[in-house]
Parts: sequence; C-alpha cells; structure tokens
Amino acid sequence: MRQQSYRFAVFTAIMTVLALIIGNLVVATGSGDACGTDWPKCNGSFLPDFLDYKQIIEYSHRLFTGSLGFVILINAVLAWKRKYTGETSIKVLALLTLILLLAQSMVGALNVVLGTPPGFTTLDVIISLFLLTSTVFLAVALQRIDVNSPRSKEKNRSFQTFFKPALWVFVIYFLEVLVGAFLKHSGASKIINDIMTNESLLHSESLSQVIYSVHGISNTLIVIGALYLLFMSIKKRFLVPAAVAFFLLIVANGITGFMTQLSVLAEWASSIHMIVVILTVFQGAYLVAKTYFGPYFLYGTEKGG
Repeated sequence: MRQQSYRFAVFTAIMTVLALIIGNLVVATGSGDACGTDWPKCNGSFLPDFLDYKQIIEYSHRLFTGSLGFVILINAVLAWKRKYTGETSIKVLALLTLILLLAQSMVGALNVVLGTPPGFTTLDVIISLFLLTSTVFLAVALQRIDVNSPRSKEKNRSFQTFFKPALWVFVIYFLEVLVGAFLKHSGASKIINDIMTNESLLHSESLSQVIYSVHGISNTLIVIGALYLLFMSIKKRFLVPAAVAFFLLIVANGITGFMTQLSVLAEWASSIHMIVVILTVFQGAYLVAKTYFGPYFLYGTEKGG
C-alpha cells in the first residue's frame, strides 16, 4: 500500500506538470476563447470543431484537466489511507491538494465564463502552481522509508539544515513568478514594449516599469540564491543532483525570460519560458520538500507528521 500510494503520487505530480504545459499551449496559441464562454461545452456543443485547431487545443485542455481532477481525488484517497498512523502531514497535504484543485477549477471556469478578463489569468496560473507544489510535497512525504535509528535521525537532521535556505529561495522564486505572470497578463509587458492593446488591466507606463524592475531584481536574487544552494549541497555532499538541476533551471529561466523580451513577447518564446517556469517550480518544490521531510519517517517521534 505504501509503495502503491507513492507511485501514484509521483504519477499525479507528473500529470499535473503535463496539464500546466498543455494550459501553457492554450495561452501560447491564443486558444483560450476558442470554445467561447460555454463550459463544459465548446460553443454550445459537446464536441469541438475538428477543423479548428484552436478549439481542439482548448477542448483537449479541458478534458485533460478534468481527468487530472479524478487523478488528484484518487491520489488523495490513497494517501489518506496510509498504513501507518501519526503522519499528519500526509492527510493535511492530501486535503490541501483537493482544496487547491477545487479553487483552480472554479477560477478556470470563471476565466472561461468571463471571457478571459485582463489580469485574471494570473490568479489561475498561481493557483495551478500551488497545486503542483502540493502534489510534489505529497509525493516526497510518501517516499519516506519507515525506520527509527540514530543513523536515520542524524541523516534527517542533515537534510533539515538545508531546509530554511531552500525554502527562502523557493518562496522568492515563487513571488518572482507571480510578478512575472502579472506583468504578462495585466498587459504591463506590452506597455513596456510599446505594443498597442485594448485589453489591458494597467495603462500606466511608470507603474509597468516599476513592476518590470521588481521582476528583474528578484530574478537576480534567485540566481544568487540558487548558486548558494548548489555550493551548500556540494559542500555537505547531499542532494547534489537536485540542487544542480534547480540551478540549471533557474539559469534557463533567466535566459528564456530574456529571449521573451528580446523577441518582443513572441508567443513561442513566452511559451518556452513558461514551460521552464513550470519545471523550475516542480524541481524547487522537490528540493524544499526533500529537505523538510528527509528520507525517513521516524517512529515514536514528533518528526513523523
């Protein structure tokens, strides 16, 4: 039961990543309004127009996210039925994934019904990334091996020394993603690049520049933080592959963000950047969760939850 719930949790986290990537494809191709404001139907029909690729993309996204909902529900039930007692974090995370799924579904539906109002997509993106983070945390919590020995306690303590810096870097990165999403979906990025648009939440060039500057400064802090995590992991000789992967993704995050600006917000560049963001959140969440939970669930201690 333990291994079954862990494997399914990993599958759920990967499926959540794929759902976000498909959602990114919807935005990149401008397919968000292809099915109109009908939900769950597509322009009044239960099937899309198969000659319209945008309708196919949008409808496929709806089907995939709907399937993801059932997968997350099953994942929460499997996690809740864990064999061992005392692991309260498992139940909390299982419940949290369901709450975030409900919130994301409601926001996504409102986004469709309201016709994708300017800036509203930012909320959809952030809740989706919170959902991804919670599925990763749940998978890592379920991954732990159940032991209780002095050596295992020491190893868990070693992991936990890495937790606070990993958490701070991840939180700052998450805030940077939030600012970046608002910069894009509020229309501020178009104002900065002198792109005329009628669908914009912001109209102030000075405010747009401030948001852009905050985004740039936070990106610099993230690179420094990721480099520190990499140095710390190499020095302590644990979680090195995870820290290396996170650092490389942070670098790729900066490069693809620069590409987006250089291409004057070309959809292909923006799409690549968002895919990198999704993978970075996935890896960052894994790093933080691993340092918090450690590799072992320790019997008879308060660490179990």
